[in-house]
This record gives sequence, C-alpha cells and structure tokens, in this order.
Amino acid sequence: MVRILFLTHPYPNYVPDLLLHGLRKLLGERVVDYPKKECLYEGYLGTGVSDENMLLKGWFPQDANIDRDDIEKKIAKGFFTYVISDIRAINTVLSGSLDIPLNIRFAIIDGEDTKQRIPIGNYVVFQRETDGFDNTIPLQMSMPEEVLNLIKRFDNVEKKYSVCFLGSSVNSLDNRNTYIQEIKKRYKDALLTLTHIPTPENPMPSGRLGRLDYYAALQSCKVVVNLKGAGYDTFRYWENSSTLSLHLSQKTPLHIPNDFVEGKHIMRFSDVGEMINKIDMVLQDKINTAEITQSCRQHLLKCHLTTKRAEYVMTKLKEVFG
Repeated sequence: MVRILFLTHPYPNYVPDLLLHGLRKLLGERVVDYPKKECLYEGYLGTGVSDENMLLKGWFPQDANIDRDDIEKKIAKGFFTYVISDIRAINTVLSGSLDIPLNIRFAIIDGEDTKQRIPIGNYVVFQRETDGFDNTIPLQMSMPEEVLNLIKRFDNVEKKYSVCFLGSSVNSLDNRNTYIQEIKKRYKDALLTLTHIPTPENPMPSGRLGRLDYYAALQSCKVVVNLKGAGYDTFRYWENSSTLSLHLSQKTPLHIPNDFVEGKHIMRFSDVGEMINKIDMVLQDKINTAEITQSCRQHLLKCHLTTKRAEYVMTKLKEVFG
C-alpha cells in the first residue's frame, strides 16, 4: 500500500500544491502533508495574497483523518513509500529538523519560476521550467477538477469580445505590454487589462476581477491569449485550455509531457506578427474553432487534471525506484 509524506512550505506554490491536490484525491489520507498546509484548506491557490473573491473555498480535500504524529519514527520504520518535498521546504531536511535516512525514496519538486540548480544526489528531481534535456523530470501545473467545473458554469455565455488577456504586469522588463498594446490597437472589441500585482496592502488592485468574474470573462471571448509570466508555465495556460474559447499561447521552450497539439487543441505564436495572423484566422472563421476548443478540453480531461498529474508522478517514481 503506497503511502506518501509530502513536505510542505506554508506559502502557496502552484506546482507542488496542485500535485498534492491530485495525490490526495487519488490516495486520500495515505498522503500526509507535513506540516499541515493550512492555506490550501483555507482556499488559497497559487498566490499568497488573495481577496475573498479570489479564494476557492472547498477546492482542496478536507483534512479528516490525516495522521501527522510521530513522523520521524514512521520515516525510520519505512512507513512511507515515498517522501516528496517542495524545494522551498528542503531546509527542513538540510537543517536536520527532520531526519531523512539516505535510503529513503526521496523526490524534490522544483516548481519555481526559474529553474533551480540542484546537485545530483540520491533523489529524484521534478522540475517545472525544464526543456527535458537534463537529469530532471518535467512537472508542470495542472487543472483541479473543482476549478474546471467553475469554468464550465460559463460555457453558454455569449462571445461578446474578440480577444482576451486579463493579468498583471510581472515587472518593468517583461514584454506583455508590447503584445497587449498591439491587440488593443487592432481589435477595438478586445477585453484587456494589465493590473498591478496584488500586495497585502492592496490585495485587489483596480481592474482585477474576482475568480468567477474572471472565468466568465474568459468564456465571453473568441480568443484567449496566454503570455509568459514570471516563468513560462502559467496557471493561465491551463485555465485557458479549460474554456470553450480558442486558446492562443506564446511559444515556450518547456517540455510538457502530453502537451496540447498545435492546430488540433491550441494555436501558438512566437512574435507579434504571428499572434495577429492567428487571431485574424479565428475572427475570419478560417478554422473550426468549436472543434478545436472541444478537443482541447477533452485532452485536458484525459491528461492534465491534477489527478492525471499525480498518476504521472507515481509512474515516474516507480520507474526510478522500482
């Protein structure tokens, strides 16, 4: 019987948190988040600064019978099949606060915006921002079924807008604004905002939408655009893929196992000119938008729910450790 100890950091972090969600849904109380990650049970997803309208109450499986007693004794006795750690929690191990024997089946999750340098050791590394040409195993974000069901609520809304991008400006050096300004210039019925990043003092900057309003807005547009954030893998990528709007995404160097296929599930661009050309193709009905959006969602259901990501990780762990 597989049991997993999942070492957590108290601050929200998309990749490990979404994996933990999938594992908990698959294995129930046999997956122990330690220390208990309170923010997940409170409704936080990805960002530690959330207005009440951004929280997802009940998205994470509730902690009914999770046993967090005598963790070190259980590790020493081999009670856990695997120990998985968010890279942000690795100091718990390095500092000696938690004794992890060298023979334990150990995995590190690097879900950071930039690829972290992790020395080779007697552990497996899963990494978000990887092209697949190294010693790590690709692991990107995924879609909780609970969020998908929220997005589905708006499947029948009218497509009132041509193009949509609703987000924040990551920093003064990003190029999101270049793309947004070009869209704004060419498509007068586009739905566009670039807001400030939320802070504890201002958790809901002017122009930022609550979660349900955001999903309604995505579904009211013919094309939803994904642009690189602080990292290439963004939760927007998976949200856009859940809608019945055509997903147009900036190309990335990432290796995403079972990724969406260009022209079948998604459309991609590498520069402003290619982006405009593909938007025009959609707006001029030169492609079968309905077929692509339905195929995209079906592929998401087949390969990219959090439970599917958890199954993928379990398979990889078994391949490595036997």
